[in-house]
Amino acid sequence: MRTREDINLIKSRITDPYCINDFITLDQVNYLVKLFESQKTEPNTIYKNTGPITLDIKDYLQDTVISDIIEKLKKELGQFDITAGFFFSTNYPHIIHNDDSYQLPVGVYKGITIPLKTYGSDSIPDLCFFDQFYFHGPAKFFNEDTDIPTFYNKQIYDYTDVDGISDQMIIDESTRTKYFTHLKPQWLKGLTLWGTLKWKPTSALIFDSIRLHCASDFRQQGITHKLGISIFTRL
Repeated sequence: MRTREDINLIKSRITDPYCINDFITLDQVNYLVKLFESQKTEPNTIYKNTGPITLDIKDYLQDTVISDIIEKLKKELGQFDITAGFFFSTNYPHIIHNDDSYQLPVGVYKGITIPLKTYGSDSIPDLCFFDQFYFHGPAKFFNEDTDIPTFYNKQIYDYTDVDGISDQMIIDESTRTKYFTHLKPQWLKGLTLWGTLKWKPTSALIFDSIRLHCASDFRQQGITHKLGISIFTRL
């Protein structure tokens, strides 16, 4: 676990999540969708047992469109190193998690999501952010549950070490049914909703990697799956 000094340094860099509209063009979106589709059968494409399909962008950093995205992000956020970056296609909304790294005691920085396409419906889903943070490694959050398999992340069944936890459930039922029908109500216990950002193609969503967040249940909107790019950074 990180020291209090490490945590305070990370906290000093925290900002509210935000969206940059029209961060990339529709032509760039279409190019990136075609790039992913052309690589789906390649060896560096991973079909995770939890559902998502991912393609590491490390082999495409010299691609004109991807390198342009990285440069625009550096103009927005300042210099950083990329710790991970990948295309992801998922037919199931992501559950509550952070995007921390075991290898970054103090350098963990921003996560960036670039939505590319929704399938089955043109509706715009949401990326949902909580007021809480977890500073002790990559994790998924299953309050009062047991024995849930995860890929890479550790399972958190007791929220004692979640920063900013409340002692009661704050998220009301109407909010839960609007966004979180893919989550067990007990997983939300003690969390408070910071807000949501629209998962809209051509935009870029920027947030602190150690903030708890999840997808809205896009299946309620007729969306069968969605495709985007995630980039994680360190200072």
